[in-house]
Amino acid sequence: MNTYNILYSIFVFYLFLSYNLSLCSEHEEPFLYKRSPDYLINNRFFEIEPEKSAFSLDVQTIDYPDNYTLKQLYLLARHGSRKPFIPQVQALNQLDKAFANAPVAKEWGKSPFTIEENYRLGTRGKLESYYDGLQSLKRYKKFWKNVKYDADVVKFQTADRFWISQSAMAYAEGLFGGAGPIGACKNEPVYIWSFPWNQDYFLEMYTNCLRWNETVLNNFTYYIEQTYSYGNKTLAPLAEKLTKKYNINPPLDPLLVPSIYTYCDFMALHYNRADTWCALLSDDEHILARHYWNMRDYFQYSYGHPLNEKMGCAYLTQFVNSVDDYLNGTSRMVADLKFAHGFTESLVLTTLGVFKDKYPTTADLTLEKMKSFKYTQQRVTYWSSTIYFEIYTSPSNDALLRLVVNFEPYVIPGCDGEYCKWTKFKSIFSDKINCDFEKMCAYP
Repeated sequence: MNTYNILYSIFVFYLFLSYNLSLCSEHEEPFLYKRSPDYLINNRFFEIEPEKSAFSLDVQTIDYPDNYTLKQLYLLARHGSRKPFIPQVQALNQLDKAFANAPVAKEWGKSPFTIEENYRLGTRGKLESYYDGLQSLKRYKKFWKNVKYDADVVKFQTADRFWISQSAMAYAEGLFGGAGPIGACKNEPVYIWSFPWNQDYFLEMYTNCLRWNETVLNNFTYYIEQTYSYGNKTLAPLAEKLTKKYNINPPLDPLLVPSIYTYCDFMALHYNRADTWCALLSDDEHILARHYWNMRDYFQYSYGHPLNEKMGCAYLTQFVNSVDDYLNGTSRMVADLKFAHGFTESLVLTTLGVFKDKYPTTADLTLEKMKSFKYTQQRVTYWSSTIYFEIYTSPSNDALLRLVVNFEPYVIPGCDGEYCKWTKFKSIFSDKINCDFEKMCAYP
């Protein structure tokens, strides 16, 4: 082979490599991961409801069981999506500093989230609750058409937080908009009330339980051990990998890795961006970073501590007494609409014994087991999620209850089916109804 042919062959081989770089990087990861915010939201990476269900009015009106009529509705809803609260803002600022000298982040700028916007609802968050009201009006069309607003007939109650009261107001606009006397839109003014936050055993139960604060939120040895183990075995290697990959100097603190997930979450939610902090982690790495927060939710607000299985007892007691008052003819209330936190929803569902995954949310889980979870905040108690308790009666005054979470019916353990006899429900939870919350929460 002459010199020309050798040079030509080398040139062709070079071109081949140039256009087929995957042969050289078959086992290498991309420097930054390219995904759309919709991809991340629709695949339930975050506690954000996908747009196709959050803002849809294609809602089917429910059918009633034979010989029964829906007589009462009880709602427990989470507030709409919000801006980061102060510790989250501070963590994002720490990430900005950690990546200040990293070439990958030099064009990203500083965090757009400020302490002054602490807990403020975003535009989407206001619309989420508004659409929840619209969807309720359509789903329960036969029920609501017979209801005229009266403060004793339809009650709005919220946890004593401004962003939660705003969510209740948005829901009321969706539910009663056009049915009132005020303004061009014929709005209906509604009464929204709250207990003071430090006296609310029903919606702020964790804030007002000293035993929970001293044994679950703090000083929970097993949870501390789990987070320490997860930090050493999972977060530290991931932080080291990111440090090398993105040339972070000084090295990235492993405890900041979960906040990369948080940064990504809020950037996708409020700015529709997945090309900065979201791009640092692969799908699997997002799940590993998120697991740190899912462990917190499990141990502090779900089945990770036995006290959590009792924390919703005051809410449950109020609910049962309200239904009985209506069935006994001593109450005119037909709708009790409560708005609170995701943690409130989680503790109530845990008290009911529902939404329990096959595996505990611990530090030693494999990635595949993490992926198998069905009952996480991202899938159940996300922003503006809804829990409805439907109360049906028959002509003979027999009563049935149905639990509906995010418009999906769920069978309560111990009940014979989707529609649970009211007497059976009360029997199942007899050890939690009429609990002495103050005695239970006394410490030591």
